Amino acid sequence: MGKPLDATNVRCAFRQALKVAEGINVNEWTRRELRHSFVSLLSDRGVPLEEVSWLVGHSGTAVTEEVYR
Repeated sequence: MGKPLDATNVRCAFRQALKVAEGINVNEWTRRELRHSFVSLLSDRGVPLEEVSWLVGHSGTAVTEEVYR
């Protein structure tokens, strides 16, 4: 079944995924940048703020709106 998710496993999997992605410089991307890009893309496509907040694990929309918009 694989290993349980923890910070180390997630970082390792993220770096591995970046290494095989064309046109991506591994040293230029962080998890934080990926998260911000995810929220930006959802917002640009008109996904409701409530859904974006839920997808990124916020308990309400205030943090999502303040930090990401």
